[in-house]
Amino acid sequence: MPVTELTFGQMIETEQSRQTIFIPDSEAELRRVFEEGLEGWRIFLHPEQRKIAYRDYNGPALVRGGAGTGKTVVAMHRAKHLADQIEKSPDRAGQRVLLTTFTTSLAHDIEANLRTLCPAHLDARPPRIEVINLDRWVSQFLKRKSFAREVAFFGEARDRLDQVWREVLDDHELPEGLSEAFVRAEWSQIIQAKGLVDQKAYLKASRAGRGTPLDRKKRAALWDIFADYRARLISERLAEPDDAYREATEILSAEAPNLPYSAVIVDEAQDMGEQAFRLIRAIVPENQSGDKNSLFIVGDAHQRIYGRRAAMSACGINVRGRSKRLRLNYRTTQEIRAWAVSILEGVNVDDLDEGTDSLRGYISLMRGVAPELVGCRSEAEELDGLVAWVRSLPTDQIRLAEIGVLCARRVDTDRVQGALRAAGIETVILQSGADDRSIPGVRITTMHRAKGLEFFAVAIPFLSDGSFPSQGALKSAVNAADRDDIIAQHRSLLHVAATRAKKALRVSWSGRPTNLFTGSK
Repeated sequence: MPVTELTFGQMIETEQSRQTIFIPDSEAELRRVFEEGLEGWRIFLHPEQRKIAYRDYNGPALVRGGAGTGKTVVAMHRAKHLADQIEKSPDRAGQRVLLTTFTTSLAHDIEANLRTLCPAHLDARPPRIEVINLDRWVSQFLKRKSFAREVAFFGEARDRLDQVWREVLDDHELPEGLSEAFVRAEWSQIIQAKGLVDQKAYLKASRAGRGTPLDRKKRAALWDIFADYRARLISERLAEPDDAYREATEILSAEAPNLPYSAVIVDEAQDMGEQAFRLIRAIVPENQSGDKNSLFIVGDAHQRIYGRRAAMSACGINVRGRSKRLRLNYRTTQEIRAWAVSILEGVNVDDLDEGTDSLRGYISLMRGVAPELVGCRSEAEELDGLVAWVRSLPTDQIRLAEIGVLCARRVDTDRVQGALRAAGIETVILQSGADDRSIPGVRITTMHRAKGLEFFAVAIPFLSDGSFPSQGALKSAVNAADRDDIIAQHRSLLHVAATRAKKALRVSWSGRPTNLFTGSK
């Protein structure tokens, strides 16, 4: 096949490409690759990463690394490698690789990038790679199994959950010293997260990290509330996401259905909870022939933005001896990386299992300018400064689509869009779908939606004291430990947002800045 007819994915698989394209001969060559358009960069694979993605593992494997180290790229290449093996083996016809993640938007972004890397695997019938977020996979699976309850992933069903809680809490007297917020947090963080189904299990359960101690009498009183809430959910034909995960896991364990998956790849594993990991293990269970290449998990607990924690070993996933670390940041300049890491100072981070993790040895390839930290007298001045900053960027080097404005609140994305449009600047608000960079316009989205994305230049506005974290978020804390968790989660969120920037970062506030980075340079 002539070179001009090869896809990008086919070209990077040639021996010549492996030997020359990804090993820069000089700093100038490295800089050239680093500064090329983001489309090709999103599927760039360094030889050290290739060693991780293109090999066999005799059991589940874990890849950790800071933002910009290429974890998602490694996961995509891993999917391609396993799909290649399926394609080459006639006796494996119909098998597929499941690549899953926590959010719908990230699943869309990954699928879009895989269409550049290996479109044939996605377009095959049946596809050799299936990309779907875990909530959607569970919904589809339970629908096929005629699950009679509506799973409250979002929308009206979530509102109905709140109504059930209000009714239950109105009918019960809370143990002395405990708030309604504490009760709901105890349910989600202990009962649901650990899959506790009876009072005996709750009385014995570890509550490490919850802060407020509970004696046996208080636990028994709380269990009465939890049992009532669970019964009313069943009566209302409602289920929480953890209920859905648990139900799907039980069905898989009992029926052992003939699923088409030979392997599961998990991206952004730090956002998965214990019930999610148990389900993932059940989708590709260890069998008598072994556990070869069944699970490949990538994540970074420094980027945990949804507050879920789980030890994989407690969920039947043992990665001992098969854990790899990526330390080289290919995306972000040293100056931006250093500032983003400083946000996490003092935050204790796990290793996605029962140990701890750090960013020791985490470095960037490139040097650049320091992040621009801008204090303003008012939010109107802040928006004016944002418009001026966008106009100041070199349009001969940076397309509007490669500029991102990331906000903590969705309502703020509308304010930013209004200011930029009033100045005659094209904009695109990113929601749950994939980001099509062929559509011109500055990208405006939430910090949460920005997970998995990258831009040449990023602005993060409205980081004022009292706005980030919001007073409402801090007031929802049920105790000091919960408050610390909320602050740590916001630190991780700001860290994620800052590390979306490749060359330029602008952070702004009006009045006093959030104390999450006061003094950070």
